[in-house]
Amino acid sequence: MNVSKAYFVLIIPLFLISISCQHEIFPGTHWQTMLPNEAGLDVRVLDQLRDYMQGRGCLIRHGRLVYTWGDYTERGDVASAVKPWYSFFLHKAIEEGRLASLDTSVSNYAPCLESLNAGLGFKDRGICFRHLATQTSCYGVSEKPGAAFDYNDWQMALFVDALFLDVYHATYGTMDNTVLHPLLTDVLQCEDNPTFCAFGEDNRPGRLAVSPRDFCRFGYLFLHEGWWKNRRLLSKENVRRCTSEPLPGIFPRTQAIEAEMCPGQRTLGSQRIPDNQCDHKGSYSWLWWINGVNRHGQRHWPDAPLDVYAALGHHNGMRGMAVLPSLDIVFSWNDTALGDMKEEPEPLNMAFRLVREAVIAQPMAGQIMADPRNPAWLVHNEDRNLDGNLDPFFMCGPGDPEGFLYRGTRNSDGTRDGDQKAIIGKMKGTGANSIYLEAIRSHGGDGDATHNPFIDSDPNKGVDENILQQWETWFKELDGNGITVFFIFYDDNASIWPTGDVVGPEEKAFLEQMVLRFEHHRHWIWCVAEEYGEAFSAVRVRNIASVICGADKHRHVIAVHKNESLSFDEFADDANIGQFAVQYNKRDASALHEGMVEAWRDASGRYTLTMAEAAGFGFGAAAREKFWACAMAGSYVMALDWSFDTPDAPSIGDLNTCGNLVRFFESANINEMAPHDELRAAGTQYVLAAPGGSYIAYAPGPSKTLGLKSMKTGFYSLKWFDPATGKSLTRPRVWVSAGEQHWKRPPGFDDAIVLYARREKN
Repeated sequence: MNVSKAYFVLIIPLFLISISCQHEIFPGTHWQTMLPNEAGLDVRVLDQLRDYMQGRGCLIRHGRLVYTWGDYTERGDVASAVKPWYSFFLHKAIEEGRLASLDTSVSNYAPCLESLNAGLGFKDRGICFRHLATQTSCYGVSEKPGAAFDYNDWQMALFVDALFLDVYHATYGTMDNTVLHPLLTDVLQCEDNPTFCAFGEDNRPGRLAVSPRDFCRFGYLFLHEGWWKNRRLLSKENVRRCTSEPLPGIFPRTQAIEAEMCPGQRTLGSQRIPDNQCDHKGSYSWLWWINGVNRHGQRHWPDAPLDVYAALGHHNGMRGMAVLPSLDIVFSWNDTALGDMKEEPEPLNMAFRLVREAVIAQPMAGQIMADPRNPAWLVHNEDRNLDGNLDPFFMCGPGDPEGFLYRGTRNSDGTRDGDQKAIIGKMKGTGANSIYLEAIRSHGGDGDATHNPFIDSDPNKGVDENILQQWETWFKELDGNGITVFFIFYDDNASIWPTGDVVGPEEKAFLEQMVLRFEHHRHWIWCVAEEYGEAFSAVRVRNIASVICGADKHRHVIAVHKNESLSFDEFADDANIGQFAVQYNKRDASALHEGMVEAWRDASGRYTLTMAEAAGFGFGAAAREKFWACAMAGSYVMALDWSFDTPDAPSIGDLNTCGNLVRFFESANINEMAPHDELRAAGTQYVLAAPGGSYIAYAPGPSKTLGLKSMKTGFYSLKWFDPATGKSLTRPRVWVSAGEQHWKRPPGFDDAIVLYARREKN
């Protein structure tokens, strides 16, 4: 089909949102409906989208029809937006055993390929279905199959005929009744009778006519990774391949030198010979368009989430459908005004931006966020314990390496050949769950001139998408292993844009781009700057936080780190800033504890605390004691100088120590507690408590007895815990009398020890 006359479908699925029950909703004979505000969408922005695109279309969210414009029930040709349907039927043919593999030779079904282009070594004998499904067959041009990209309607006609007429044994007149309907659209319960003969059997058969609301069903199938209600229509692996394996940005485009085609070869649209309609832009994945990076390091749709993928037809995608998993949206349109707009920037970029802006910010399922009942603690969104409360989150791990993103030698494309994967591999499985890193370490920071994510390290050239892509591979693995990225925008004294207290347009664009790229991670905390006072005023920091918050659709916690201090008065009541990253250079564990207790009291429950930097934190038992001293003051904690610069620093044992603390604290109801050292008795040194209900008592040394004051009468569950080994012993239904109580250490617990006492309900 001619790219200047094609149909586009946009699908945007739920991925970064709470979806545990939403994904069980499938349409029946009709889509269920929901008002935009009920689906978490701003109707005013959707109206802007309607006015921008014009034509007709509809939007699905959380499995329901939430917004429509024009006649979204009208069936119409979608031109090149049909191509992902061909990809579906190709992969389905392989799964059903109709076709051996993607590498099956097409000449088995089109013998004319065997005798073509003798002067080019009979190159077309090498065409396989893989090439047709990636537009790299080079059919009708001089390159060998797989050597170049050629967006070509003659090869698409060859593909349609080989696949449907020969592999599926249909005819033009039976493609609908023997393939399209029984294997796909009847199962999806399409309402408007889609057809592969949009203009009849005798006029470019293989062209799809479908309504926007039915196109959304196809997108919704892919949102569910090939699953529909109670049956699988396509494997998860094939769905992921189709929507996430683009041609590399550097893959060559055909030189468009004409070559011989089969006698009588038909076309699905374009009449040009040779046919060479557009570049792949590093974004062409098995006939879907995705948000990839082109040969110049530019993102296809810079204002769209990374995970969007779309079926596009006609000029600028004036007809189409797209899937955006991170927003749980399926979006389809036809007959829009996009085809009349200028190509740069791509009109669809604005459409995607409006869809994203329509989403009302909300945390994702499982994302770490401030506890709505008690902002002094963080919780996992929507993960609830037996009491119905959100599960607490605790963070303990390396407070380094600050230069994680820039370890190793810089390659020509800005990427690095460092040991980042090895560091992640060392942390995985230990339970240590934080890493502290900085995006900009140049321009006054502690890094060199290349320690930033810009093209050629030059902020004037914009962000280098190749660099962000590499970062994303690391962040994805960290997030998948429950390791929280403490993402600091600016190293101390780093300053690029001299705009005083104001956030200028260049900086705003940079901040928003970082948020857009990485907001889909669940284990994530933004931090404006390290030691912010070295480069910025408090007003500038507030303004930066406001930009971050405004761009973040998932309301991640925003932190600020400052020079050594326990006071956070300048940000304490800022609605956008929820965490104080503390620098407090005391080398003694008890001094750290006392300082963080003071900071806790000053916070008055308005924000969380993280001991981010304490000089001389050390390793081994000394570090373990400091971890627990800070934690028992109500603070998350990271170890300064755990930079992984030597194989044994930190050791696996050090990382396991962090994991032991995390596992213990997340098993307790810490998000209901506060420091209460006044309740300590006997050998107890520190106490966290919700007095009358639950208590954590800690002793750093081999004290034989732990004690607590002002206990309330009742049965308690008593859990003893060894911070060094992770060993625990739980004794349920222990009767405790009122007042001060003492308990002897159980046998086998030899050094520091912790007791978690929780009053049992009747």
